Amino acid sequence: MTDPDPEDDEDTTAPGAGVRRREIRPSSEWHAWDLGRWWHPTFTVAMLAMIALALISGPERWRWVTAALMATVLVVYHVFARPTFSTDSDLPGHRRALGLMLLFLLPTLPAFILNPTMMVSLIAIAPVFFMTVGSMHAVPALAVLLLFPALLEGLAGGADWRSVGITLLANGAILGYALWFSGWIERIIYQSAERFMLIEQLSRSREEATRLSEQAGAMTERERLARELHDTLAQGFTSIIALAQAVESELDTDPATARRHLALMRETAAENLAEARAMVAARRAVMVEGDDLDGALSRIGERLGRELGIEVTATVTGSPEDLSNDLGVCLLRTAQEALANVRKHAGADSARVALAYTDVGVSLTVSDDGTGFDASSPSDGNGLANMRHRAEAVGGTLDLDSSPGQGTTVRLTIPRDEAEE
Repeated sequence: MTDPDPEDDEDTTAPGAGVRRREIRPSSEWHAWDLGRWWHPTFTVAMLAMIALALISGPERWRWVTAALMATVLVVYHVFARPTFSTDSDLPGHRRALGLMLLFLLPTLPAFILNPTMMVSLIAIAPVFFMTVGSMHAVPALAVLLLFPALLEGLAGGADWRSVGITLLANGAILGYALWFSGWIERIIYQSAERFMLIEQLSRSREEATRLSEQAGAMTERERLARELHDTLAQGFTSIIALAQAVESELDTDPATARRHLALMRETAAENLAEARAMVAARRAVMVEGDDLDGALSRIGERLGRELGIEVTATVTGSPEDLSNDLGVCLLRTAQEALANVRKHAGADSARVALAYTDVGVSLTVSDDGTGFDASSPSDGNGLANMRHRAEAVGGTLDLDSSPGQGTTVRLTIPRDEAEE
């Protein structure tokens, strides 16, 4: 239906007191004004029954006229009232509501006057009034239909005023009840619509939260995988490339050293493969099967020493404890990254890896006597950022101590409360 004139566009929000529905557009699957697909056929059948009743009851000379009037009511319903039942339509504005009620009253009121039996049709007509124009217009229209015929009969002398008074009193009580009950029902409808919209908004918010959570989870997983690849496979491939370059230069001049470097390449590749298989099988960072933290630290230290030809020592102090997989992986990856930096940047003659189990927690220290660097300068690489992220993830702290010409020390400390989880 088209929008009413601006002066008719009253937007009263008090249930039962206005002529327009609130700006609520719920779906037709639940819409409280929609009585279902059977309402229109039901109303049509009811009016056809009223037409048939008009032809067999009431004053004989007015039967066809009364039947024609009830047929007109059916036409008014389908032409003017039925479009307002759309869930996308508002109640008509003030003037249009009055016009719709007038269209109903013009045939209905004469029919009731000519044949009072037609008042039974209010069972179907009254709900249409309330659903199309709201209670504040429907109740006055019903008042005309219920009170005017009795009042006219009294004025015409067709009934004594005692009977008329009783009829007016009874019908007035019905109207009062209809006004109260319709307002109550409308409040329920509006509140139900508002709740539905809130539920819809909540559902959309949950869907959005789920989508964002999935995106955040995917991003976190990609970052985790990137750290794992950087600290394991990428470092291994870097070592293999460096060894391959060494082999190329040594193959003709120092075959024994070349063979030793080839063995290291094979060992590094086998370890990379084992770590890749372990991560794929567990779908998370894990220690290589058959390996423990102490042994893994000794192994990677010894391999770096053989690769660079420097002294690398690995020591464990304190009473070894059973650490969770996350803590063990954090300590191992931190050691791997720190030793990888020794290979790429330090130019050191010796390095040391120390794992200490103490009363306050567990700590890992990786130090070298290389060239060092300015620790206050920003770093472009991912290694230090990965180490800090891993430390924060397990509740630990990472300290870096380095200066030009003074070597580098990386220290990871995990408090006992975190180490015991």
